[in-house]
Amino acid sequence: MPRMRLALSTIFLTALLFSGASQAGELEDIRALLGQMQKTLQQQQARIEQLEKQAATRSPPESAAPTAASTPLPAARPNAAPRIVMASTAGSSPNSIPPSTQPNATEPSQPDMPFATFYGRLDIFGEANWGGSTGNRLAIESGGMTGSRVGLKGGKALSPETNFIYQLETGFFANDGKLGQTDSTHTRIFGRQLYVGLEGRLGKLTVGRQYSPFFLEMMVYDAFDNGYGSPTNDGNVKPGPTRYDNSIVYSSPRYHGLASSTFASLGGENGGVEQSTLGLTLDYAKGPLGLGLAYQYDNHNTYTDRSNRHAFAGASYQIGKVRLMGGLAGVDTRYDSGIDSEWRSWFFGSRIDVTATGQLRLNYGEGHTPGATIKDRGRVFSAAWMESINQQFKAYVVWSRHLNEEGVAFAPSGTAANGYYTVNPGDTANGLAAGVQYYF
Repeated sequence: MPRMRLALSTIFLTALLFSGASQAGELEDIRALLGQMQKTLQQQQARIEQLEKQAATRSPPESAAPTAASTPLPAARPNAAPRIVMASTAGSSPNSIPPSTQPNATEPSQPDMPFATFYGRLDIFGEANWGGSTGNRLAIESGGMTGSRVGLKGGKALSPETNFIYQLETGFFANDGKLGQTDSTHTRIFGRQLYVGLEGRLGKLTVGRQYSPFFLEMMVYDAFDNGYGSPTNDGNVKPGPTRYDNSIVYSSPRYHGLASSTFASLGGENGGVEQSTLGLTLDYAKGPLGLGLAYQYDNHNTYTDRSNRHAFAGASYQIGKVRLMGGLAGVDTRYDSGIDSEWRSWFFGSRIDVTATGQLRLNYGEGHTPGATIKDRGRVFSAAWMESINQQFKAYVVWSRHLNEEGVAFAPSGTAANGYYTVNPGDTANGLAAGVQYYF
């Protein structure tokens, strides 16, 4: 309305201006009219600014973002229809965890998380092995740098701060179609993972068949993620069992860079009260620095005739495009009958972002039994190139060389392969693998 009045006043005064000029034709009349018009314009402009200022103080602009205090948290929707999503989940296993992201850095899921997300991964590679006294080997294998799998995961909001979550994951061999994680006593449909739990701002609690937190913590500092040529995969460094049945895991939120996980697995056998496993991990990640500690005591759970104590300390540091990483590990084995044993090992590696899509990985590791009568030190040198074609497709080439003393016979293998190269104790074993990964 003020702008309309201003326009009408301008038209009216202009008309007066031209009327006066045409009738009188005198310069003084024109100047008087111009002065009057300027005064009127100034008054109308001041009025417009006053009205706009009053409107701004009464209500915020429509484009203003709501504040956290004025916006309630989204509530659970018990009557909402389940949402099913098919999406790529590249970070669903420890093999794909970047060094800067720790496995126990729990973040609550969104309350409107999908009820079900179908995902999977395919890893297939060709392999050539030589150097062992048993002969050379050529093979097509599955699971070179990460295991092939399909799975379903999701959850449901129980409250604004708590979600019910679950995951079902099946491993398979892409070269022959067989199920993975299957042995002579177990045929597992969901052999990789199967758990349910709760997740919120206080952390995550899960129950079922799960990864050992000790294993996950060691993988954070392994440049090869337990893949082909990794010392944590061939036996030089022993990360303990990858997964445990009948387990419960609590992972805390990360606070000032520090996070932890507590783990217990029950044997579930009659009279087997002592058949259990307990574990604890501590992890610090802030800026370029990462530090980790892990301990696990397996009391006749994995093997009914022995107990194992695992310990690990790891560190990593980012310098520009290079991440240095490694760790010290040890396991003490106590047999019910027989001679106890110890194994000490260490590894060191790096990840170097050479190009925007290509990464060079290097790794060295070794392990041995202190004071062994027969020398059993094993050493491994490995180098890999990882090329990201796009978000769903990757390719890799890996070279690995194993040097064994007369008490051991380590050789390279994929992280979840069906077949392996075997050598005799004391042999030198070499491996060259080239493969692809596809995420869906």
